[in-house]
Amino acid sequence: MIYIPKICGTCKGSEKALKTVYDVFEKESKKENPKKIYIYKEILHNPKVIEEFKKLGIETIESLEKVTENDILIIRAHGEGKDVYDYLEANNIEYYDATCPNVKKIHNKVEKKYKEGYEIIIIGKSTHPEVIGTNGWCNNEAVIISDEEDFNKISRNNKKFITCQTTFNKEKFNILTSKIEEIFEGCTIEIDNSLCSAVKQICESSVNVSQQCDLMFVIGGENSSNTNELYNCISEYVKAYKFSDIFDFYKFILTEDINSYENIGITGGASTPVSEINNYKYLLSFILFYKETLKELRKNQQKVNNDLFDDSDNELVKDVVNDFIDLNSDGKYVRGTLIALGEYLSNSKKKNYLNLAYAYEMFQTSVLIHDDIIDNAKIRRGKETIPRRICQKLFYKGQNKKYQSDVLKLANSIGICAGDFGFYEANKLLINSYGKNKNFAKLMDTYNEIILKTIKGEIIDVTLPFYGKYNLINPKEQDVLDIYHLKTSWYTIIGPFILGYILGGKDTYAELEETLNKIGIAFQLKDDILGIYADSKVIGKSNVSDIEEFKQTILYSHIMNTDYKKEFLKIYGKNNINEKKLNKIRELLMKSGSYDYAVNYLNNIYNDCLNSIDKLEFSEEGKDILKGLLIYINIREK
Repeated sequence: MIYIPKICGTCKGSEKALKTVYDVFEKESKKENPKKIYIYKEILHNPKVIEEFKKLGIETIESLEKVTENDILIIRAHGEGKDVYDYLEANNIEYYDATCPNVKKIHNKVEKKYKEGYEIIIIGKSTHPEVIGTNGWCNNEAVIISDEEDFNKISRNNKKFITCQTTFNKEKFNILTSKIEEIFEGCTIEIDNSLCSAVKQICESSVNVSQQCDLMFVIGGENSSNTNELYNCISEYVKAYKFSDIFDFYKFILTEDINSYENIGITGGASTPVSEINNYKYLLSFILFYKETLKELRKNQQKVNNDLFDDSDNELVKDVVNDFIDLNSDGKYVRGTLIALGEYLSNSKKKNYLNLAYAYEMFQTSVLIHDDIIDNAKIRRGKETIPRRICQKLFYKGQNKKYQSDVLKLANSIGICAGDFGFYEANKLLINSYGKNKNFAKLMDTYNEIILKTIKGEIIDVTLPFYGKYNLINPKEQDVLDIYHLKTSWYTIIGPFILGYILGGKDTYAELEETLNKIGIAFQLKDDILGIYADSKVIGKSNVSDIEEFKQTILYSHIMNTDYKKEFLKIYGKNNINEKKLNKIRELLMKSGSYDYAVNYLNNIYNDCLNSIDKLEFSEEGKDILKGLLIYINIREK
């Protein structure tokens, strides 16, 4: 069970800051000539938020020199000193103040008391932006206290005004102020306790949840004081980990034995949007389901593979079957997991998905073997492809061209046979396992429909590069989207899920297929981006194969309509792509805006899909797992 405290993340001050930015952006984006929007320093101590604003074209800056009267500046939640406001007004710069209301009150009090001759004492960290901003309202003459060692900085001035960084520890604040009153007895001392109640409420709510959990995750900015305080509070009660980046979180939960924990909690500091905390929850929901399914699938995979082997076969057949078995092992089992998820979300109390998942994995391996022949690929799943194995085994020096040509022909022929072998072994497993199931006819009809759609997608996928390469047709984005829909969405996402759903006794419906199709397109878009930009050692295949194959992608269809087309085609589709040429392709895709176009396309589908999932006929847990799948697709490296 995954728990999120009732009170966590995004205090009112943070909410105001985020709302200010989005309101200004929305207002400007409607204008014919919108102004450039800048945020002066980090709006919140949260790199994720900064990254989200960057995607909108909102830049975070460290110096005001870049801003002109033709721009808009937003002042961050931690607030700034009076000098910043004076600068903006003197230079006629339009600005919006996102300072936390509590911090703003402190600024007003400090300015008033400073003018009345009070010595200003700020309790907090001297490096904290809130402290620096507050100090700016008393001409940077405040005494900053973080511990008793700093007391010697305080003068003997009769009038003292003590305030505090709002996220400072309340107990420590009370101890320090009491000692100051004791040391400077007889002085006029006014104390302003403007500590943020949200931090206290978040801590209390999170601690309550932690007491029923075996493990807690704290999400927030790495340098955020309120996140650090929250983490320190929770770690007193339960094993806890802190994350500021969802990709680091993903790597951790993927490799650690988190399935051994029965109850897991997720919370976040006051600078962490609740939506971000939910994203961690969604990803965790999917990975927990994925790892449990993976464990079940791997347990019996070897037995299923061994059943493919017939000891009475000819030795030549045995060699090919052994190669097939090798390639049919150690997969990521994403499709098998989707079959399990489909059955699970059908509310079926049975677990009949295993042999269906194994059959689909065989089908997938067979498709990949044929795909490797089409693409002339050498590596698949980090292993040599079947044609490559044959060539490595039979090629040797001193043979004539005819022999070498015959080896290549044999290698591809064996690859075709190995793929066909897998297709029909998958059918055999389906018939033997589900032949008596009342939904067998519907199951097989859907299974065959998936294969047919995959073939149709492959026809377009292999034909378009030829037509494009020789200028027989102009590439269209819709052609690429047809490949994505037929070959990826149905084969990778829609098909496996609805097979499991049908196995569980439910009928598919249009809204479900449309949502799964969006997830499938997101999957392929991410694949295409990784295909060129990822490390080949990470993705388990060459990162120049898409280029050499003249692969038709959104990246390709976009750059064909830019001024970079001619230069791009000097390399794209050519053989023997080296590191220099690969980097040139990457550079051209960036310069032309094609990379950004593909990333934005992916982000738009991602956001649209999150909304679509909410409308599906599933439990909240089911929706969380599907959203987690989407996040997994978006952040994966391979």
